Amino acid sequence: MPTQYYTPPTGNETAGFYELFGFINRTTSSIFFFTMLIAIWVISFLSMKQYSNSRAFFFASFFCAILSIVAAVLDYLAPRYMYLFIILTAIGLIWLKLDKD
Repeated sequence: MPTQYYTPPTGNETAGFYELFGFINRTTSSIFFFTMLIAIWVISFLSMKQYSNSRAFFFASFFCAILSIVAAVLDYLAPRYMYLFIILTAIGLIWLKLDKD
């Protein structure tokens, strides 16, 4: 008999996107959306590298802060991760204001 490291989803847990993402989040111990936001941050930062580093950092942080607020409201993300992206946005804003292009 194969070992199962998680409980397979039931029909109710895959009825819609909200339930499916809730199941994924519970299965991964609430780390799934945080890792997705980190991946989105890296992709956003690298896609904005054609501009200055401060602008790319601010854009990636701001974009992920908006997504993290939505995920936290939907209870997919712990508030501490939402605050992390808000703090990164504030740091990016300060860096953007101090940077002289």
